[in-house]
Amino acid sequence: MSEAPATVVFEHESACLRDNPLGDPHHRRVEVHLPPGYDGVRPFPVVYWLPGFGAHPSLSGRALAFGPSVADRLREAMTDRRVPPALIVVPDGTTAYGGSQYIDSASSGRYAGHLAEVVAEVDRRFATRPEPRWRAVGGKSSGGYGALVAGMTSDLFGSVIACSPDAGFEHSYLPLVPRALDTIRAAGGMDALLARRATGPIDVPFMVAMSIIAMGMCYADEPWTSPSDALPCDPETGVFRDEVWQRWLTHDPVRMLDDHADALGRLDHLHLSVGQRDEYGMHWGARALHATLDAHGVPHHYREHEGGHHGIEHVFTDALAELRHVWAERTVGTCAV
Repeated sequence: MSEAPATVVFEHESACLRDNPLGDPHHRRVEVHLPPGYDGVRPFPVVYWLPGFGAHPSLSGRALAFGPSVADRLREAMTDRRVPPALIVVPDGTTAYGGSQYIDSASSGRYAGHLAEVVAEVDRRFATRPEPRWRAVGGKSSGGYGALVAGMTSDLFGSVIACSPDAGFEHSYLPLVPRALDTIRAAGGMDALLARRATGPIDVPFMVAMSIIAMGMCYADEPWTSPSDALPCDPETGVFRDEVWQRWLTHDPVRMLDDHADALGRLDHLHLSVGQRDEYGMHWGARALHATLDAHGVPHHYREHEGGHHGIEHVFTDALAELRHVWAERTVGTCAV
């Protein structure tokens, strides 16, 4: 039997996203990268890779002008056995505001539910090993956050890979709020800023502001919350809203550990990494998360590398390489890992 194409893309009709509060599409693209040797008969493990905020839901394109795409890099690493052969699945968790955090949100939609739907659909369409111990979920930034929350709140995955995840919100979000307010004011107000989603310019200040707005929408607890009301301070006066900020903090992985440490402790593998020069302070959030995991006695692999927040796609290969030790310890049957 001939080897299958390297990449398959299909459209999934999501029941969870139908009639979502933002009116976003419920037909979603799912990108599946097949491992070397995939023939549709022998079952393989699956890695669900969650893109970061504002990123196109794909690993096929090159992030920069230099170097291969993430998909090509991982396929090469699978070919030479540095990374265990597995399907790499990229779901679409984008929203009108840029990202969903891959959680079920009263204001943004049921994206944790959508991820569960994708898992079921991939198991139906492809030759997989359909048990949690053979599934990993990972991502960078908001994707790493989504992976952590999935590991805390679902039983779908046996391994979690969190690269530069949103955590320690005082470090990763709060310093960005004044910058977001400046950008909103410079644009002429919230409506004018949101109009730039279609017209541009899509520059760094715009993306920072949109990330804070998107977080507010994801963490809001009421449908039809306005972007202005979702912020932790009034975008016109700057008056801080303690009750809104406290609601954001209930979604911080550092604080979520009090209730969900046992779930992470049951994982086969938990990877946490971050760059020492992260432009958004994610290294301090990751350090706080690392210390809190230790305090709760949750086994995990922690690594700090020399990079920042961007241009660190090469670390994904090292992170996924750790799965070889996890899956190699199991009886693999007909699946060669």
